[in-house]
Amino acid sequence: MTQSLQLGGGPGGTGAPKDIRRLNRLPIIAAAVLGILFLAVIFYGLTSRGLVFRSTSDAGTGGGAPATTFADQMKRGVADGIIGDGQQSPEPRPAPQNPFVQPQPAVAEPRGGALESEEAWRARLAREGQEQFLREQQRQRMARLQASNIALDSPLAIDTQKIKATTAATSPAKPGATSAAASSSPADLYSLALLTGLNGQNLDPNGQAKKENFFNSDLAKLGYLPNQVVPPRSYYELKRGSVIPATLITGINSDLPGRITAQVSQNVYDSATGHRLLIPQGTKLMGRYDSKISFGQSRVLVIWTDIIFPNGSTLQIGGMAGTDAEGYGGFTDQVDNHSFKTFGSAILLAIIGTGIDMAAPQSSTLATQQTASDAARRNFAETFGRVAERTINKNLDVQPTLEIRPGYQFNVLVDQDIVFPGAYRG
Repeated sequence: MTQSLQLGGGPGGTGAPKDIRRLNRLPIIAAAVLGILFLAVIFYGLTSRGLVFRSTSDAGTGGGAPATTFADQMKRGVADGIIGDGQQSPEPRPAPQNPFVQPQPAVAEPRGGALESEEAWRARLAREGQEQFLREQQRQRMARLQASNIALDSPLAIDTQKIKATTAATSPAKPGATSAAASSSPADLYSLALLTGLNGQNLDPNGQAKKENFFNSDLAKLGYLPNQVVPPRSYYELKRGSVIPATLITGINSDLPGRITAQVSQNVYDSATGHRLLIPQGTKLMGRYDSKISFGQSRVLVIWTDIIFPNGSTLQIGGMAGTDAEGYGGFTDQVDNHSFKTFGSAILLAIIGTGIDMAAPQSSTLATQQTASDAARRNFAETFGRVAERTINKNLDVQPTLEIRPGYQFNVLVDQDIVFPGAYRG
């Protein structure tokens, strides 16, 4: 038995199911009509407000003036823009007259677009020029008064006596010239003002001005030298720049100043030929050394004052400097920086400070309640700490000790020409 194929058939035998409906065009048409109405309302509103772009200009059409123009006219003359009750304008007062400006005849200002006459134009230019000249003159007068007040209140203090002494020492005397005129040199006053400093301030912390003065101390004038070649006075001369080799007999300790002795280690001959004996070997030297040693210094300054010959004669040589065997100034041998004392004092100070902190009583919850033992411990700790700190801090400022042992070889640098009566004969 065959069954017939039913396409889309249901139990009722209909072609389409009951739950499927066909879409109607009515909502689409209603939505389109509402959109057109909305656009029409917007277009009408823009047209009523005059915001639609037109092909022709509205300049010729008769329309009302914008509201902003009337508002500007109403608030004209009002500073804050708030329109209130009308106020009576104050009566104009005459302008104050300048005592430095002569009164000029009033010139009528041109009104509207009319040009002023040539006489009025020339009078106005003359008045403006005279006012400008008087203003500039008054400004210069006030500037001079202000400069005078500043000069009187200036903290600079220039000692003219120093300028006179420096000028007299460096420049040769000229006939008919006074020292006052020489001391009033602007360059000297300016340099002395820079050296003095402004209001106690150090304007030259590196001392460059002193270095320049030292470098130019022997430079008097450019051109020919005032000194001429001087022939030797004698055949028995020891010129400057010569050296006297010697050996130290007594040692040097820079903790205290003192005198030292040395002995010439080689024969010294004349500078011209080198054949005439002037200072024999074994001659004694007398000198002194400087004990002012700063932190980090490793050389001690030594000068020699006397030469004692083996035959008993003596020659005073002033203060000639002593150099080491290589020509460096001062003597250097052993340096004691007292490192153990310095760092030991620092460690001891730290230990004492720690002990004091541990010995001091801790603060209780009630600060006002203290026992007698706590007060005694605190006072003892503070007093002992202050005494220990002051005592130990002195060891931190100990200067280094320079020691030059006997037998140190050095040279005496001759800085002045020495004339001997003749060759040495023992």
